[in-house]
Amino acid sequence: MLAEARKWLGTSGRPNALTKAYAARNGAEFLRAPWCDIAVTEWSRRSGNAAAVLPHGDRAYTVWHAQDGERLGRWHAGTVANIKKHAKPGAIVFFDWGGTDEIPKIDHVGIIEKVLDDGRVQTIEGNTDDACKRRVRSASVIAGFWNPPYEEDDMPLTDADVKKIVAAVYDRLTHEVPPDVWAAREGILTPGQKIDPRTAWRQTWAYGKDGYHRLREILAKLDAQNAAIKALADALAARDAAINADELVERIRAEIASVTVRLVTDDPA
Repeated sequence: MLAEARKWLGTSGRPNALTKAYAARNGAEFLRAPWCDIAVTEWSRRSGNAAAVLPHGDRAYTVWHAQDGERLGRWHAGTVANIKKHAKPGAIVFFDWGGTDEIPKIDHVGIIEKVLDDGRVQTIEGNTDDACKRRVRSASVIAGFWNPPYEEDDMPLTDADVKKIVAAVYDRLTHEVPPDVWAAREGILTPGQKIDPRTAWRQTWAYGKDGYHRLREILAKLDAQNAAIKALADALAARDAAINADELVERIRAEIASVTVRLVTDDPA
């Protein structure tokens, strides 16, 4: 719903694409009619949310649209307390420029894009100065609002929702080291130690770096060993021309390959 509304920011004048679409279904008199609720109707239809936002069909008259939410038991008067407690992104919000919370006196409508900490709301509205714009509105002009029963997957996430999800994922990835894992048995980690994703990544990087350096040391020693073998074979071949140097090198390597070597390293902990 919000994604669709954002597409129309900057639309101005009438008739426009929104009033033309509404008029095609409901009559030519809506081509140049006040179009704040026409915009909400079209956004809901184009985003696949008509069932949630328009329980009684298309709306151009804001009072009837507010009454739709009231009949569903979803209506909240536009007080600061109600806005902070109940308003959500995607809510249909109604305004009375006279400052009452009375549905029959409603003048204008929009949708809530964001609920601000001080009880104001950031909205997207059609027909505000005959254009589609973002506004910031206070409870003093909000008659009330209602949250349509959007499908769960389509519900906009609030900042609080995102924080809860992040905290749950982080908690799921955080655990204590059990005593029966390899790292604990080898003394790399301590049983009962708290491991979180940041610690795990730092440890993985440290172990990988250490392993890389140890591998480089082993390869350097093997290169030196190969050079020594070649020098020995060349020396023997020079003393006795009958010796096949290449065959001797292969025999020496074969003997070395049959030897099991156990590397003992210091405890990295």
